[in-house]
Parts: sequence; structure tokens; C-alpha cells
Amino acid sequence: KRPPPPSSSRGKGGAAPPSRSPSSSAPASGSRLPPGNPIIIVPNAMTSVVTMVNAPFFLGEDARYVPREVALKDPRAGRRGGTFSVTRRMASRLGGHELTYDVIDNPATRLKRPEDWRRVVAVVCQGQSWQFKGWRLSDPVELFTSAFGFYVGLDGAAVPAELRGWNVKTSRISRDRRGMDNVCMASFWNGVEEFVSVHKQGFIRP
Repeated sequence: KRPPPPSSSRGKGGAAPPSRSPSSSAPASGSRLPPGNPIIIVPNAMTSVVTMVNAPFFLGEDARYVPREVALKDPRAGRRGGTFSVTRRMASRLGGHELTYDVIDNPATRLKRPEDWRRVVAVVCQGQSWQFKGWRLSDPVELFTSAFGFYVGLDGAAVPAELRGWNVKTSRISRDRRGMDNVCMASFWNGVEEFVSVHKQGFIRP
């Protein structure tokens, strides 16, 4: 018997179907990122749970929440309009790469060019859209498609209604149990690292 003809990968009319390689779904910007460290934006409003004042403790080696009035008395506290950097090693399941992030709170004045915004990997939001006034990416839908969104509130406080329609991960900080801070920290950094590993691979490629 004559063997059956090999199956064809062509569709109707002899046209080959489009390629579906895994890399085709990754954003093109991931491999062509501008120079500089990835950026994390924190709220500028002093009423926010996390600001530039206490963010060095929240995101740094301490990995704990320090109330603003306490942080102001510590020389390691950040300052509004400034920048500080934090270096972390990604989870081993994501490659274990070491990354240094720049943390800022004033993107309206610091990030003027489109390529500057391509470095943004995470935004800690306070729950109201006026936080984004003057930003190049001021629409929450567009913003939280381009960066990992994170909201942290205090136990017992209501989650802002406006935030519920955004692509944002929410977490809670205990008012008095500091031993629970690591749960919130893990939630934040897991989200950041997963976002980078999928959408901003240019930061972790040699």
C-alpha cells in the first residue's frame, strides 16, 4: 500500500497559518528597554499609607511598615521629590536575577519622555485617580496595563471604591502587629517580579 501523504500545515488556499511562537505574545518593549534601572512609583500624598518618607523601610531591607511620624525621626527616611534605590534578588523560580530599582514619587516632573515611562514596573497607588494628574500615563486602565499596580491599606480601613475597577493587587498592613508586615511585602515583591519576568524581560537579560 502507498503510505498516506504527509499532513499539510497550510490552511485554505494554500496559505500557511500565522506563527504562534511563545515569544510572539511578549511585548516588544520587553527586550528593548531604555538604559537605567526599573522604576517604582509611590504616592506623593502624605495621607497615603506608603510615601517616600517611609518607603525605604517598607521596600528596603527592613521590610516593615513604619508610620510616617516615626519614620520622620529616622535619618534613613526618604524625602519627597527625591530618589532612593533598593536592590533585590528575584525568586529562584524566576531566574534569581539581582535587580536594583529606583523609587520616586514625582513622575509628572521626573518622567517626561515615553522611554522614561517604559522603565516603570510598579505603581503603589493611594486609591484615587487624582494621584495620576499630570502623568504621561494618567488613565488607570492604561497605567495598570503598563505597570504592576499595588494598593496597601490599614486593617479596618475601607478600600476606595474607585480602585475596585482597576487592575490593582490589594493588601493590608496591621496597625500594631509588625510580624505580619512580611505578608504584605511578599505580596508586593512577588507581583513586581512576576510582572518584570513576563513584561519587562529586558531588565533581566544579560
